[in-house]
Formats: sequence, structure tokens, C-alpha cells
Amino acid sequence: MKVLIVEDDSKLRRLLELEFTHEKFEVKTVEFGEDAIFLYSEFKPDVVILDVMLPDIDGTEVAKRIRKIDPDAGIIMLTALGETKNKVEGLESGADDYVVKPFDFEELLARVKALLRRKKIEFEHEIKVGDLSIDLSSRTVKYKEKEIQLSKTEFDLLAYLVKNIGRVVSKDEILNAVWGMDYYGTPNTVEVYINYLRKKIDPNIIKTVRGIGYTITKE
Repeated sequence: MKVLIVEDDSKLRRLLELEFTHEKFEVKTVEFGEDAIFLYSEFKPDVVILDVMLPDIDGTEVAKRIRKIDPDAGIIMLTALGETKNKVEGLESGADDYVVKPFDFEELLARVKALLRRKKIEFEHEIKVGDLSIDLSSRTVKYKEKEIQLSKTEFDLLAYLVKNIGRVVSKDEILNAVWGMDYYGTPNTVEVYINYLRKKIDPNIIKTVRGIGYTITKE
């Protein structure tokens, strides 16, 4: 596995380099956002650890530009800003996840491994979570071997949640991913469709994390 670390704090950058190397990752590190964008195409990392505050350009801008290079890029943002608004901005810029400083390396490593598992799932045709089975190529859904009829939007929403299994996704993130950036609806739209899925499949299949969003777990 390859990891690109984009961090202007030299001590933290070196610490992360040593820790990921110890975990058998191939590691590259840079201090500047522009260098990260240039190196991404050459190094082709599996995941980018990206600080929000950089000396040259903002980390959210780096995430957007890397996402244009590679829509499937795995990006985890590091931020000292813990406000929900800042977290949402990071996710909307193209990040898959975020970690708030200060953090334990074990937490960051766990999030990296979870991200890599999700990225692997995205390339599978059929995804199974307990009694739930989703075939991405034929766009069919089965629960306890019974086929469930879903609308296009319902299927896209369920598929997005399953691809992000184990991660809590916000309503705004879901709106952007499923309905698109140009959609002018409200986050309540997501809640309505979540309820549709619960009624058609199982009331307990999608968990609500109050104040944050929704998730599907492995159980």
C-alpha cells in the first residue's frame, strides 16, 4: 500500500512517515500542496493524508484538484478545526474522511484501513452486508433472498451507504453524492428517502447517528 503524507509540520510529517513505514506502507511526504498535486500522478498513492492548513494552498483545494486527477482517490484530511461546518467543508471538497488534531496514530491507521476496504468494495460488482445483497451491475437488491424493488434514487442512496460501510455520512454529503451538486433540495430530502429504504428493507438496516448523519454497519 502507498500513502502520500501532505503536512507542513516537520515533526508530525516525520512521525507519520515512520509510523506508516513501520506498518509496511510505501511512504512519500511533502510540505506543500502544489508538490502533492504534482507527486500524486507520479506516485499514485492508495491514500493521501492531507493537512487542511498548508503554506501555499488550502488543503481543501488540494483535495479538489487531486479528485479531478483521480475520481477514485482515497483522501483523509487532518484538521485542527473540529466544528461540524469545517468537517462538512472537508468532505464536500472531495475528502473521504477526516481526523481532528491532536489524534492517536492508531485512530488514523484504523481510518486508513477502513478507507482502503471501502475503496476495494467500490470495484466489486456484488456487495453483501449480512442478509443484504446489492448487485451494482444489474442494480438489483435482495434482502433475505427476497428481491426488493427500489427506485433509481433509492438504489443510488443505498449503494452509496453500503460503499461507505462503517462510516457515518452527513446529509449534505449524501445530497451531493446522490442528487448532485446542482440539486437545490434540503437535507430533509435525505431523511425522507432513508425512511423509504427502511420501510422497504428493514427498519434497522440504516442507523441514525444523531447530529451527524447515517451509517450501515457490518452487523
